[in-house]
Amino acid sequence: MGDLAIEIALLVWFVVGAGIAAGAFIIARSAIQIASVAYNVLEKRLDPRVATRQTILLTLGGLAAVVATSIIAGIAILAMLQGLINSSGLN
Repeated sequence: MGDLAIEIALLVWFVVGAGIAAGAFIIARSAIQIASVAYNVLEKRLDPRVATRQTILLTLGGLAAVVATSIIAGIAILAMLQGLINSSGLN
């Protein structure tokens, strides 16, 4: 039974790492898309009103990714600290 617990723990940490990586990717992708919108406005390919709407939506998406990534990382840090405290015998 001990081997199964280790495998499940590794799988959970893998999922946490994948979630953090996905959040970082979404944040970077939002920043690139915002820069693309700004460039299209400068090149007169995009109406400023449409650009404003797109920029707001991309910013909201980036902020949502930051919040989700922070929650995932925070839970992971708390779980790691709980494990350290439990193994040290301070509880």
